[in-house]
Amino acid sequence: MKRTIYTGITVLLAAGLMSFCSPGEQDQSAALTDDCTFTYSPEDTSVEWTAFKFTEKAAVGGGFNTFQINGTADASSQLDVFKNATFTIDTDSVDSGNDGRDAKIKEHFFGKMSEAGIKGSVKSLDGNNAVIVVTMNGQSQEVPVQLSVDGRDVALTGSIDVNNWDASGPLAALNEVCKALHTGSDKVSKLWPDVDIKLQTSLKADCK
Repeated sequence: MKRTIYTGITVLLAAGLMSFCSPGEQDQSAALTDDCTFTYSPEDTSVEWTAFKFTEKAAVGGGFNTFQINGTADASSQLDVFKNATFTIDTDSVDSGNDGRDAKIKEHFFGKMSEAGIKGSVKSLDGNNAVIVVTMNGQSQEVPVQLSVDGRDVALTGSIDVNNWDASGPLAALNEVCKALHTGSDKVSKLWPDVDIKLQTSLKADCK
């Protein structure tokens, strides 16, 4: 019995020492230093959009729950993590916070396009400005975007006109099925082609 107790205590002590001595993940709430390596963190990333209805341009916000960002690399600069990045978005994962509206967006907007999904890549980075290439509905277009950095947090913002992707037909189809909901106080049914886009991410940082 004494041997068993002694063995158990020895194992517990050894495990505790190994845990104490082993390097753990760096505290991501700690202050950054001048010598940090930044890494993309998929679980800390969101893709959001804002569309507009009514003549007065009332905002309707949402996002996509399923997307992938590939081609990132560890870097000493937050933005350099993304300089060769590509992305794909599953448009069936659209989420506006309203299941009925989401079903209409999937069927009557994205469902009317020649190709499923949205994909793209980073073409250039220049300070707080970048150009991304967005492919949707079988068309590829360059989109200028703005970048902001706050510690580990990086945000990309921009605006697109879906007509530049030959999406006037899908836009009209969605407006027709949502005609009453898109009719404002002036009795005009309006769904704007302008969509604001935003990607937000919080990077992992390994600082010395």
